[in-house]
Amino acid sequence: MRTRSRRSVAGYVAVVVGTLAATLTATVTATAPAADAVVAGTPAGPAPWAVQITTFHNIPGTPCTGVVVAPRWVATAAHCGPADPRAYTLGFGNYGALPTGLAHTASAGTPTSVGGFGSLDTGSLGRHSPVAAYHAPAGDVMLLKLRHPAPSPSVKRAAADPAPGSILRFHGFGSIAPGPTAPRSTELRTGLTRLETMAPRGGSWIGNNHTIEGGYGFGDSGGPIFHGDLLVGLHSGSDAGRRQLNGTLPGRYESIPAQNGWIDWMIAHR
Repeated sequence: MRTRSRRSVAGYVAVVVGTLAATLTATVTATAPAADAVVAGTPAGPAPWAVQITTFHNIPGTPCTGVVVAPRWVATAAHCGPADPRAYTLGFGNYGALPTGLAHTASAGTPTSVGGFGSLDTGSLGRHSPVAAYHAPAGDVMLLKLRHPAPSPSVKRAAADPAPGSILRFHGFGSIAPGPTAPRSTELRTGLTRLETMAPRGGSWIGNNHTIEGGYGFGDSGGPIFHGDLLVGLHSGSDAGRRQLNGTLPGRYESIPAQNGWIDWMIAHR
């Protein structure tokens, strides 16, 4: 009786395992992104800490992505523009994820400086300019100081770089397809990348990574890169010439742990 019981249990387990495997395979197949989704990444969903950075007044600069690192501070890439606060228009949160979309945000005719940011519920993508912009002494990092506390929480910064081989998640408001003429996304997009090496560069440290789901595009510069829920880097550049057929490509990000000392000093003294 014991032998029969064991065989029955073994048969039952085999059926269950086979069923689970078939279900998992079907699930993975059903949720695998299409080729164009891999290039552009996937919708990030709610991300109140995300900052969409654009320019106005014909001041040099480029559309970029940023992240709230303290109540009055946004971090982005230094190559996104000059140290001139008039160069930047900031929009907080991922408004593509809101049911109302961009319908209730401030219009393009809003004055360059406003008294407050509004709220995440009504939208605050209007022309909100920082009061100062500071380039880091070393590395491709810039801090934008806000006139008022951001209408969103600050992210947590990592104290140490992740180990090579770590899988990281990146975000950006960049192009929805390869090429400089592709339209930028009004919705925050996200993808996955694998850290290959950490290397010194210009007095700071960069993370050499290769995307494994989604690819960087124009406008993703300065976008946050997370290891778990900790901010480990800001996107600095990518090698578009080595983009793969599935849209993935090599990239470089500026190490946040390497910049923490300067960031903390700026928050305390500026």
